[in-house]
Amino acid sequence: MEYKGLPVYFIDLDEDSIFSNISFVDSPAIRRDFIQLSAQEEFKFKVNDEKRTISGPVLIPGQPIYRKNDEGKEFYIQFDEDVIKSLAIKFFKDHRETEGNVMHSVSVNGITFYESYLINKERGIAPKEFEDLPSGTWICSARVDNDRVWELIKDGTLRGFSVDIATPVRSKMREIDTIEELEEYLNNYK
Repeated sequence: MEYKGLPVYFIDLDEDSIFSNISFVDSPAIRRDFIQLSAQEEFKFKVNDEKRTISGPVLIPGQPIYRKNDEGKEFYIQFDEDVIKSLAIKFFKDHRETEGNVMHSVSVNGITFYESYLINKERGIAPKEFEDLPSGTWICSARVDNDRVWELIKDGTLRGFSVDIATPVRSKMREIDTIEELEEYLNNYK
């Protein structure tokens, strides 16, 4: 599978997968900021100084996310609904609700993730702010008591969420050119 001329790989989870945190970033790889007011407006973040809360998508199923590895190879990754659900569950099983970092590098205190859900349009779980996002999208809300992080959110420096994850990738489809390759492929999956 390709997107914009580059290969697309799907994220898999296994026992060696490491999901360490949700990071506050300036340019979310999922290309969505904390809150979008409407499709016509530029992405905006709703700031409430009294509550000091933010909400936004963490992962969107099927959203191509551009990557470039250490060797310079360019590609996209995608998460499917099942993997996103597994990551959301792992986040809470591992008690990560009060852990966060900035730009995937600086751990910060004073962050509390208090709300987490997967959009499910069949069950009516699709808030107005995120109605354009597909079912399976993981949404989180956090209270930000860290003054420096809150200032960076208010001034627009930090605009969205991103995940810290180390896990295998898989190709959605394998090209098979000969009958021998097809037989070998089928024999490996008996």
